[in-house]
Amino acid sequence: MSEAIDRGQAVGIIRELAHRYITTHHRAPRTIIVVGGTAMTMHGLREQSSDVDIFQAEDAFAEVARELEAMSGHKIDVTSDYNLWGELDVYDIESDAEVMETLDIEGFTVDIAAISPETLFVIKASSMRDKDRADLGAIMTATSPEKVMERTQHLLEALDDRHIQQEVLSCVISEVQLVVVDVVQLEWFSSAPGLLKKHGKFITDEFGLDASGASSGSVVPDW
Repeated sequence: MSEAIDRGQAVGIIRELAHRYITTHHRAPRTIIVVGGTAMTMHGLREQSSDVDIFQAEDAFAEVARELEAMSGHKIDVTSDYNLWGELDVYDIESDAEVMETLDIEGFTVDIAAISPETLFVIKASSMRDKDRADLGAIMTATSPEKVMERTQHLLEALDDRHIQQEVLSCVISEVQLVVVDVVQLEWFSSAPGLLKKHGKFITDEFGLDASGASSGSVVPDW
């Protein structure tokens, strides 16, 4: 059974992965994007993770990871699937991720990036898994309800099914309310007017959103 992996150990494992990749292919891999618990440790939101979670679009990188996993005993999970959890595809993962470490390996530069706290919150909230929900309080310390709703709006744009959109939205709003210990507020949608435009009635019926006290300049639902 593999031991828990902290930030320094995760970086060390990724360094070794990149080194092996460079030795084999004589070029640097594309940006190595960490997700899940590893992304949380990179953001300083969790001390350790049970494995190293990586998004990497190159199959050759996953092959190197499998070899290192067998040798090291550490669990290294590499995916090239934009569907990280649940119903959501994070199609913009490359632009969403923030570079956290830049490594110099054999004369090559290798970036380690982590998906944003907002993306972490939305996909973990919508997974409805207890172990993911347990992380949401820590994640919220690095973001805000407004930023989470803005990210939710963007991710839902890639979903064609309105029912699934509202299912995800319901999960996210419910978890934000629990984490911040407050009922849904109109201000949360200040950067996500599209959510109110498309799902305003659903949010009102489901959560009792009150727009009557909207101040001048606030986003006002038009349903």
